[in-house]
Amino acid sequence: MRIGILGGTLDPVHNGHVEIALAAMEQLGLDGVMLMPAGDPPHKPRVTARQDRMQMARLAAEMHPGLSASDVEISREGVTYTVDTLSALSVERPQDAWTYIIGADTLNVLESWREFPRVARLCDFAVINRPGCDVELAKLRAKAVSECYGTRVALLPLSGPALSSTTIRRQVAAGEDISGSVPAPVAEYIRERGLYLCDYSEAQILEKLRATLTPRRLAHTMGVAETAERLAPMCGVDPRRARLAGLLHDCAKSMPLDQMRALVAERLPDLDQAELETRQILHAPAGMILAQDEYGVRDPAILSAIRKHTVGAGDMSPMDALIYVADFVEPGREPFPGLEKARRLAEKDIYRAMLCCAELTARHLRAHGQDIHPRTLNLISAFTSDE
Repeated sequence: MRIGILGGTLDPVHNGHVEIALAAMEQLGLDGVMLMPAGDPPHKPRVTARQDRMQMARLAAEMHPGLSASDVEISREGVTYTVDTLSALSVERPQDAWTYIIGADTLNVLESWREFPRVARLCDFAVINRPGCDVELAKLRAKAVSECYGTRVALLPLSGPALSSTTIRRQVAAGEDISGSVPAPVAEYIRERGLYLCDYSEAQILEKLRATLTPRRLAHTMGVAETAERLAPMCGVDPRRARLAGLLHDCAKSMPLDQMRALVAERLPDLDQAELETRQILHAPAGMILAQDEYGVRDPAILSAIRKHTVGAGDMSPMDALIYVADFVEPGREPFPGLEKARRLAEKDIYRAMLCCAELTARHLRAHGQDIHPRTLNLISAFTSDE
């Protein structure tokens, strides 16, 4: 049998990968094409977990006869090289012939692959044109590689679609629709798993938070994240996005006040004097910037919720209200008058709970002779008049 291999990080696999695999199978008369996620590719130090990329490849392959997903590379530890993959396949399936599918841009670096002369003995190549690539130059490179190494290099008369896994990851992070870019089961898997919401996995986020937050603050953070995730469906909010907002809402809490001021000085022209002077307030706008710059959060709804979780505003979205309330009612909070009422309301109506939390905050500040932030007063005014 002649089997094609479409490798790469596949982070995530998208419709362009599928279209290329199907076209190569048809035009070269292949018996099938494997979608093969890379394990630890040497040129990309940070990719999504192997198991997630493998499952997305399986979901995409299941939709089309002739496509399959291979775990040959992700099952190996350490950095993965094509020569090792082809050697293993040749031993496992000596009766099969292998065609490695690459982009035209890869032709320029093909000979730099580890043990490329051996690679060329173990497979032939199918080359897909890429947007912006010089077709005539690709033909010359293909001919040179073929003549030098004795391998077949076929240039297919098709171009890869203008899709990019990098762009898709950014679209997911920004909360944009990717349904036209990836197979439907893959889009659903990304949503359910909360993939690509920022630059780090939850385990990596927690590792970073442990390095900056006190154990007590980290416990509070987990309480907020879990509360937000649990209440999210009632609010019409994506639970995974709510959890991420909860995890990062206090990410700047331990920063020195002068560092927070420096962080927000040039980025937030709407910052007021009360925010600049008060650590308990300033960590929210500082946290929004830190979440964006340090953690790679791009979803405006998540960033807004982090910004507004301390004083609120008169225009609170469901996500804003959810994080504001979750921060107030999370299970680790020390008991105080009104807390249980706020918790009961949070189970029924996030906006009524938010108003209750804001009024309790205002009452506490007045009792201690402290000023109420104008945005908290705006919140109370806006949502009281709506009742």
